[in-house]
Amino acid sequence: MNYKKVVDTVYKQYGVKVSVDTDDRSVIISGECDNWQNIVIIGKMFVDKKSGKHVVNNIRLIGATEKYPILPTVKDKKLDGTDWDVVVIGGGISGCAVARELSKYNLKILLCEKHSDVAHGASGANDGMVHAGIDLKRKCLKLHYVVRGNSMYEQVCRDLGVEFKREGQYVVFTSRFIKFLGRSYLTRAKKHGIAGVRIIGKKEICAIEPRVKDFAVGALKIPTTGSVSPYKLTIAYAENAVQNGAVVSLDTAVLSMEHTDDKITSIVTNRGTLSAKCVINCAGVFADKIAEMAGDKYFSIHPRKGIDLLLDPKANGLPTNAISLAPTLKTLKNNKNTKGGGIVKTVDGNILLGPNAHEVFDREDTSTEMSDINEVFNKQSPCCPSMQRSSIIAYFAGVRAPSYEEDFIIERSSKVKNLIHVAAIQSPGLTAAPAFSIDVAEKAVELLRSQGVTVDKNGNFNPVRQSPVCAKELSNEQRDELIKSNPDFGKIICRCEEVSLGEIKQAIHNPLGVATVDGVKRRVRAGMGRCQGGFCMPLVIKTIAEEKNVSYSEVLKGDGGSYIAVGEIKQI
Repeated sequence: MNYKKVVDTVYKQYGVKVSVDTDDRSVIISGECDNWQNIVIIGKMFVDKKSGKHVVNNIRLIGATEKYPILPTVKDKKLDGTDWDVVVIGGGISGCAVARELSKYNLKILLCEKHSDVAHGASGANDGMVHAGIDLKRKCLKLHYVVRGNSMYEQVCRDLGVEFKREGQYVVFTSRFIKFLGRSYLTRAKKHGIAGVRIIGKKEICAIEPRVKDFAVGALKIPTTGSVSPYKLTIAYAENAVQNGAVVSLDTAVLSMEHTDDKITSIVTNRGTLSAKCVINCAGVFADKIAEMAGDKYFSIHPRKGIDLLLDPKANGLPTNAISLAPTLKTLKNNKNTKGGGIVKTVDGNILLGPNAHEVFDREDTSTEMSDINEVFNKQSPCCPSMQRSSIIAYFAGVRAPSYEEDFIIERSSKVKNLIHVAAIQSPGLTAAPAFSIDVAEKAVELLRSQGVTVDKNGNFNPVRQSPVCAKELSNEQRDELIKSNPDFGKIICRCEEVSLGEIKQAIHNPLGVATVDGVKRRVRAGMGRCQGGFCMPLVIKTIAEEKNVSYSEVLKGDGGSYIAVGEIKQI
């Protein structure tokens, strides 16, 4: 790539003076600009797929100061002086899957997560679709791991006690021309090894999904697409890792690192300073910041926010399948770095709309605005015109962690001897995690053995995590027997989701030790129904307080400081 020519183009188009440095791994660009969207666009202009170099975008946003990460309120010496074989940084799907794979070996494993629970970031705020990989055009790590990971889901979810449904996906054609262009997907599917993809006619798609009968001329059927609860899967990976000997330290943020002789020698956290023979960077939107702490910043993450809308499953006019409209030449141009979202049927039976995609400066910006809600609903409603806005019961934002190259970074550091990067894991990272976590664990074992560490298999490793009881899924006979053995399973706390007191107590006493309202919500769905916790939240708070022998005012919604009650009424 002629970088001087790109520099000239940047100045002509955006009036921004950019300087460029290169090394064997990166293109480093610097300068100043008053528009964040333009900074991201400029970064992409320096991507050179032929060279394989990563873009490090150091262009400063004029008038803005990068926000310091949200940090835990707790400060203690719990981890001070401890030594670990492997430290995994980040408790999203990547870090938890890697920790579980590492627990197959006799190793001292620590996973550090700065929030009060795992699956706090993008891993807990996405649509849960297990992608087939049909949207990926070129050979890349994403494609390799998505196709491989997709095929692993039945076994992984069976082992971890997590529900998984492979109900397929339909991309609807609205004209004969678009249907003709859609044949390219068949070629791509064959090339990528994605089984069962075919084009179906108007009669068949309208029989499958009657909501599209007024405009569909056919559809692309992708049978290997599935759905899973992203937060429940992440939690299950973490719990199984703990059951096999790993340690998960929540409310634990990595603040800095010491490194000498091209090696990380110590890790400073809010809970003490520790050491590790191998460090694995699974820090999501902060992966480049962790790389910088380790003295190995050779890529940049540019946060990309997406909004999803959650619909009431009992509402009228909703589709019964995962569907989306086939892209046109115009939408393909406008959605270069996103799959464009769609209408997704979740594993729990809800319908999700979205997400959209907007580049944001703040890495932890999970705010939602009416403009986002309107954008998502207006974009997806043409695929199912009978949907009503009144069906929306919740909406949420997740921040993805793409690199400028828009591909995963999964590799041992070539600069720091005991560091492995698992970075830029954006969508479809959930699909890919079962596959790449195996390779990352192998890289870690190889790294440790190269240091002379003896690494043996864990002879007591148990891949099976018992699925928590879900009373509403039991037959009447099974539920009767359960209630006889424990009457708490007959006391309904969350009416919308039919969650019993027994299930809430079960969630409170989880292997990770999470006892917050959000922690209970993620594990058993108490508060995820139409009323969004309006009825059950006080009862959940009461149960947590009683089970943990604390006052109501000590119960947290989520992270430290998120108190719900301030004291007894008479005290006030």
